[in-house]
Amino acid sequence: MNNMNFNNIQNGPVMEPKHGTTTVALRFKDGVIVAADKRASMGTFVASKKTEKIHDLNKHTIATIAGLVSDAQYLVNLTRANVNLYELSRGYPPSTKMVGNLLASVMYEQYRAYFPYYVSMLACGLDKEGPHVFTLDMAGGITDEDFASTGSGSMIAYGVLDSTWKEGLTKDAALKIVITALKTAISRDTATGDGMDVAVVDKKGIKRLTTDQVNAVLEE
Repeated sequence: MNNMNFNNIQNGPVMEPKHGTTTVALRFKDGVIVAADKRASMGTFVASKKTEKIHDLNKHTIATIAGLVSDAQYLVNLTRANVNLYELSRGYPPSTKMVGNLLASVMYEQYRAYFPYYVSMLACGLDKEGPHVFTLDMAGGITDEDFASTGSGSMIAYGVLDSTWKEGLTKDAALKIVITALKTAISRDTATGDGMDVAVVDKKGIKRLTTDQVNAVLEE
């Protein structure tokens, strides 16, 4: 996280963040599994070894962050506040799609003002329509995917995801794929590392795996 690259295109400067991190999300039959490493980098310097990159937005929706830490934290806090206000006023939580679109709208408005948030995020959760993995870029683009990855190690993680995901995965099978994808990224990307956080979203809510539970999957 934190590094940025400036590229010029015909219509002016576009700031494209180089995300020194890896986050992974995958939907399975009954929910979504999300994982992220714990390293925050500043160039070649490891700024933190215990960064929190998976954030609860409500009881059934979570977000992952990659990019500039301050921007990402602000967007998480803003979205969480708006989600809470929605629940208080309506009496029920917004859908995962609604949360994703809210976040995308905020990012798009800032991009149009030529001061984009230097982030790449995932909004994932379970609602009445089923499990969702929404990808969001710094310009506010949003897509609903079967699986996704962000950050500097994402290309490596996608190799595992593309070759192993299939419709109707069980939770155990999906968990193995997600953890393997992130483990592979950690082994090849120097900006990704220092362990991993893993969370499962299903009808029971959000559950975070312990280090022992993650290690047990890795040892299988």
